[in-house]
Amino acid sequence: MRVVIIGAGEVGFHVAKSLSELDYDIAVIDTDPVKCQRANEHLDVIVIEGNGSDANTLKDANVNDADYVFCVTSSDETNLIASMQSHNLGAKKIVARLRNTDYSNNGDSIHPEKFGVDIVIHPEHEVANEIVRLVKHPYADKFYEFENGKAVLFSKKINHRSKLVNSTIEDFHRNNTEFKSLIVSVVRDEKMTIPPASFKFEPGDSVFFFVKLKNLNPLLSSIGISISNSKRVMIAGASKIGRKVAEELQETMSVRLVDNSKQKAKNVANQLGDSIVMHADATDVEFLKNENIGDVDSFISVTEDQQLNLLAGILAKQLKVKQSIIHVANPDYVKSMSGIGIGSIVSKNTSSVNSIVKAIRIDQKDNVIQIFSRLGMEAIELEVERNSKGARVPIANLNLPHGSLIALVNHNGHIAIPSGDYQILPNDAVLIFCINSKVKEVANIFKSE
Repeated sequence: MRVVIIGAGEVGFHVAKSLSELDYDIAVIDTDPVKCQRANEHLDVIVIEGNGSDANTLKDANVNDADYVFCVTSSDETNLIASMQSHNLGAKKIVARLRNTDYSNNGDSIHPEKFGVDIVIHPEHEVANEIVRLVKHPYADKFYEFENGKAVLFSKKINHRSKLVNSTIEDFHRNNTEFKSLIVSVVRDEKMTIPPASFKFEPGDSVFFFVKLKNLNPLLSSIGISISNSKRVMIAGASKIGRKVAEELQETMSVRLVDNSKQKAKNVANQLGDSIVMHADATDVEFLKNENIGDVDSFISVTEDQQLNLLAGILAKQLKVKQSIIHVANPDYVKSMSGIGIGSIVSKNTSSVNSIVKAIRIDQKDNVIQIFSRLGMEAIELEVERNSKGARVPIANLNLPHGSLIALVNHNGHIAIPSGDYQILPNDAVLIFCINSKVKEVANIFKSE
């Protein structure tokens, strides 16, 4: 499989890193010698210093033989031109990252498909949706939906006061017999595991719970998590992400948006009719105190400066804000900052990387529906084939590889979180969480022999 990546910034670098682990033949193009040097030193890829929208540079990268071209520079215009050039030179499939969502609107005169783009990734839009989900579920550090929202996966970092501490997964299931739920994985000391029933919880563990939406509140109650809705939101940063989040929340919540640029604040105030927009510095402690930050349910820092976001998030937590969400550009920061106790960390670049890798995996019929890059885990959905080893056999007898878990079965539109004696039937769809290295092994269980 040959892949050409145009742009060696954070997104391009991490896409190349993810795909190189799958033994793809990868070429990376960038005009910046520093970024090229970084890619050369840390990745097993071909690096070409040059303009990715230039036909001669693309020919040097053999784009005519490329199965996929990813255009992920910081410029929408460069990405579109690079897409068009790659398409004209014979690349099979092209994915472009576009920050301007207007390019995908029907009324806009610029249509990505006219430039040969097959798949469009909107990073700000995707991370804004992630933030909105977290605000609506403030108890969660991460929150994902499956089966059109009928089932959810969320993570929670437990402290010494948690009911789970010193208990086992077996205890958890024994105490929750009225409804079915699962503990999909636990992250301890930055290492992910899909744990056995004997696993004992410790303070600092990040626990990933899976449950049907209708049983979410009973589950939260059983593990001692109070259920509250966010009503008061403060957003630091009139960025694309900040504006999108405000637009999504302002109809049902009280939203205040803060930016240290007077002109930006003025422009956004004209766009957001139902939000209060202020010209101020979100790292000014006196300002935060005067705005009664301690009464704010959710504080969201999404300026273009990730250091400022980090500082604002720390200050907000120190001033007793209930929920803090901060945005960082560098995907590596998500992992390194997750343990410092400032709340949820999100990254548009992580969202872009996951979306791009997911797109290529889906196109290759890998059945992936969610990638958890920080955990090294994936969610895959498989249809059970008639003569497969997985059909008509109790789940407990399937001998699933270590590091995999069947979370959900869809039988003729009815979903179930199965127990060990559950028998999966042909044509059922199964949702499975597994570590990256076990995906193919798990998939083979449900394919006809």
